[in-house]
Amino acid sequence: MVTFAALRFTEDENIAGRVYWYCCPFEVKAGERVLAPVGSHDRLQCARVERVLMAEERDAPYNMALIKRVAAPFGARSFVWEGRTCTELGGVRYDSKRFTRFHVFACLFGGPPQTAPAGFTVVPVAGGEGFFASEETFSLFSRLSAMEEGALLTGEREALVPLCSALLELAGAKVKQSVSPLGAEGYLSDLGYPRAVLETLKNKLR
Repeated sequence: MVTFAALRFTEDENIAGRVYWYCCPFEVKAGERVLAPVGSHDRLQCARVERVLMAEERDAPYNMALIKRVAAPFGARSFVWEGRTCTELGGVRYDSKRFTRFHVFACLFGGPPQTAPAGFTVVPVAGGEGFFASEETFSLFSRLSAMEEGALLTGEREALVPLCSALLELAGAKVKQSVSPLGAEGYLSDLGYPRAVLETLKNKLR
């Protein structure tokens, strides 16, 4: 049996008048809010669940070859792995109706886990003086931009918090404390980070 959810994207006036069927990989009820991909670029938007249907694929309410999957419950920002909480950078609003993607970047404070969660590669991050100006961080940004899997960033808080803030700022999300008055993109550009790397990281999260 597959869980199907009929969604209404109430924040998007262009499509709010219709409902759209999605597969939902987690338990959900009518009236709850979720984040789901919309349009040809699959940008995440918030939707209200109008109806839930349990059915076999052959009885799906929409063509299974075309149906999309709900990304996450609205507000979901973490998952537990090996008894520890991993914080997702997905699900953060970056404009009036869109949210950052899940399973691209997540962080885990402290040492790396014994194994990586499905779809992620563990990427240790070292802190230190002049974090963003160091050659090691230049290489880290290049590696993150080239990765095809998600990155589970692990390390101490003083390194991970500014790194995650910078990644979210690049995507256009508001953060509690900017890495610079110039904003992450201006600051990193001034430090000499390649424009292509910054654009790739931005697009990964959007």
